[in-house]
Amino acid sequence: MDRINVLDNSNNRRNLFTKELLAETNDVELQEIVKNASEELNSPIALVSLVLDQVQFFKAHIGLPPVLAESRGTHRDVSFCQFVVKDGEAFEVNDAENDPRIPQHVVKEYNIQSYLGVPIKLDEAVMGSLCVLDTKKREFSQEEHNSLKKLADLVNIRLKHLTKDRRQTRLDLTEATLIPAISELANSLKSLESFIQLGHSARKSIQTYLNHSRHIFSDKAKFSDAIRLSHEAASKTHKQNEDLLFEMEFALNDSMDSIKALESLVINAESTPVSEIITSAQDLARNSTNLIGGFSLPDFKSDPIIYAKGNLALAIATNCLLLMSSEIGAENSNKGIELEINENPASVELVFMASDINESAMLKVANNLNRLLTSEMPSMNLHSRGSELILDFKTVVKKN
Repeated sequence: MDRINVLDNSNNRRNLFTKELLAETNDVELQEIVKNASEELNSPIALVSLVLDQVQFFKAHIGLPPVLAESRGTHRDVSFCQFVVKDGEAFEVNDAENDPRIPQHVVKEYNIQSYLGVPIKLDEAVMGSLCVLDTKKREFSQEEHNSLKKLADLVNIRLKHLTKDRRQTRLDLTEATLIPAISELANSLKSLESFIQLGHSARKSIQTYLNHSRHIFSDKAKFSDAIRLSHEAASKTHKQNEDLLFEMEFALNDSMDSIKALESLVINAESTPVSEIITSAQDLARNSTNLIGGFSLPDFKSDPIIYAKGNLALAIATNCLLLMSSEIGAENSNKGIELEINENPASVELVFMASDINESAMLKVANNLNRLLTSEMPSMNLHSRGSELILDFKTVVKKN
């Protein structure tokens, strides 16, 4: 059988295929690893192969036939690496043309006779394999298995580095702040994230087809079966890409607001403009404030900079909105929350007001908010005044 497909499409794996992971630029570290694999196992071909929904993509390679080196991939159902992903274990082929377990396409097209592949992982998910291939029949020793596994560990480290978040965050916030932030982000990113990850896979399928076709046409060679297989993959993923495009456009604005809010949330600088604090707090508390009539932003005139850690100041402002929303909701009111900003020579007051919260309820909000604070803040005072809650921050520079 020329083609065999043993894999279902896994959302867990799909979501890990980031733009950085699927970039076609040569990665020096991965290229060195496949070179070492080829030398240590005495094999002419070595690959770091990522197994996607429709294709396997060669992230790094050495010794490939020109047409595969140009296309940097094949259809998934002609690959040997799919068996590594399926079982999460090493997969060995010693006599490919007489092995009924495997698809025969690459055996016929490129005379691949032997193969050894071991899993490469990201976040415990098997993404593909580090493998060696040969055009002659052979067996692989236990020592060679161990050698390839050690090199695969290096691939795992490199893949993790390529996909890790470049912003090192240190969240020092209360659970009450994190829950609405995560909930808001998860809701708005649900369709967008699905599109982005599937879009990368679709783009790679299409690009593989174009690269493959361009090389074939330039050589005037006749690889009609390869063109057909690649075209099938490109057509399927392109249709999925189109279907998800409109969903992404509607989700994009809300997603970007949430991302910006979380970025502000983890800033640990000791000087932050008031506008950034209030805008981000509005985004993070939006689910709760929308239920009680909303929270409108005031005009920021001189936009004073407060002398307080940005993440803690934002946590306080967000929790203030959440606690007030809870009290307003208990009164079945939909008049929302208002904010007034009063600037003094060395401080700025953020005065949160709600017409349906009485003095007793506002004092309760202030007490609950004080209990959420994990450390003293000499740069801020928090207190209630009648039906108002006041956050009084010291400013970095004296305002006129």
